[in-house]
Amino acid sequence: MPVTLIKLGGSLLSLPDLPARLEELLGQFSDEQTLLLVGGGPTADVVRTWDSVHSLTPTLAHDLAIESLHLNQSLLTHLLPNLEAVDTRDEAAAAWNTGRLPLLNVPLFLQDEEPKQQLQLPRSWQATSDAIAAWVAIHWPAQRLVLAKSASLPASDEIEQAVHDGLVDACFGAWFPRLPSVDWVNLRDDVQVRQSWRA
Repeated sequence: MPVTLIKLGGSLLSLPDLPARLEELLGQFSDEQTLLLVGGGPTADVVRTWDSVHSLTPTLAHDLAIESLHLNQSLLTHLLPNLEAVDTRDEAAAAWNTGRLPLLNVPLFLQDEEPKQQLQLPRSWQATSDAIAAWVAIHWPAQRLVLAKSASLPASDEIEQAVHDGLVDACFGAWFPRLPSVDWVNLRDDVQVRQSWRA
């Protein structure tokens, strides 16, 4: 069965009613195999601060930012007990088979999968967790990528404008033509997925 990848922006972890909002969002995909991925948000921003203070190498900054996702994943599994952290496709399949929702353990998945692929994540701040979600959607592969954000798409609905406004990173913008159907939801305002970049 095709997979729908939902990328939850790390900034949404501060929502007091996040579990309820996320459960309602996920309910829209109850007939699909859904895979959840959580971004970095303020946790990754700590690494940005370290980088600006200590002038980290691009590779070290990238690796530390990836590692910061562990903290967000741990919080999310606490907030939604039905989540199951998974490192591989086989573990995701096992979670689906038992009625649980797989949450991708991004650091371990990338550690295993990225060396096998020609397309590599840039070791720079041009690639954030949006780019990671795009990379996973391309290589899983997913039939749909849903971006749950703290902001709405610009009125123009153009990828270039979204990159310019800082709503997605430059790497995501470059890989956009390679992506499957991409949907967007401002989870702070509404849990219904209403904006689609590609049918």
